[in-house]
Amino acid sequence: MKKQILIASIGTIFLMSACNDSDSSENGKEIVQINNTTITEEEFVAELKDRVGEPILNEMVRNILLEDKAEELGITKEDVEEEFASFKEEYGLEDDEQLLTMMQMQFQLPIETVDEFKTNFLKPQMVIDQLAVEEVEITEEGKKEYYEENKEELESVHARHILVEDKETAETVIEQLNDGEDFANLAEEYSTEPAASSSGGDLGTFYRGDMVKEFEEKVFSMEVGEISEPVKTEYGFHVIELLDKNSTYEEVEEDIEERMRSEQAKSPDEVVQELFDEANIDVKESTYEDWLQSS
Repeated sequence: MKKQILIASIGTIFLMSACNDSDSSENGKEIVQINNTTITEEEFVAELKDRVGEPILNEMVRNILLEDKAEELGITKEDVEEEFASFKEEYGLEDDEQLLTMMQMQFQLPIETVDEFKTNFLKPQMVIDQLAVEEVEITEEGKKEYYEENKEELESVHARHILVEDKETAETVIEQLNDGEDFANLAEEYSTEPAASSSGGDLGTFYRGDMVKEFEEKVFSMEVGEISEPVKTEYGFHVIELLDKNSTYEEVEEDIEERMRSEQAKSPDEVVQELFDEANIDVKESTYEDWLQSS
């Protein structure tokens, strides 16, 4: 299960920091002149506060609360490094440059360095993930009850297939398999699936609902090691081999725990709001009293 990525407003926080650095004696200085009109730094800062001040202030307070909580929970630099390695593996990232590119292109985040990613995104997310499940209780009885109620949804299979255009070709493939030919080699030779040449037709592990109806109905009814007759779908004719099936309580117990923990966990918003509610936040300037999530 891919980790949810915590989105923080680094760019806007930078802007607010720049505003806070402005000396009061310079607030009236002119910074832009357009024809006969000038914009002062005081006007610019006031506009920034009106437009983005409230979310940025909440973001800054939130980041402090999360950093304090990380220290309280004992999240170490080593823990962050371990989570970083796990994150890269989960997203199939081979190096740091690929990670930065993904953050910038896919998630539109202004991340320039790996250290920035670890500090501003990964570590806060670790805090939220830990707090989200700290009150979750999972018992053996609860897991078994969950299993009985969700057997079909929990069942998974590992299969491979060879996709061809017509039934006759599918039957030819089956004959060769029965004669001892290698499945992966036949997938590379016959399959019209683009990835078959490198995957050998392996589809990995999947659940009900992941494949088209006709394919799913067949593969979940098969026995491990069985080769199917030609199965027709909108894509053509499939020859399927079932490699593994997980359906007993013991086989899916780990999946049950993960699902139950995810379903019972607090949302990130709930976690952050609780941090605001529990914190000692003293708003020194009355102008900002109504800006915070909770004060």
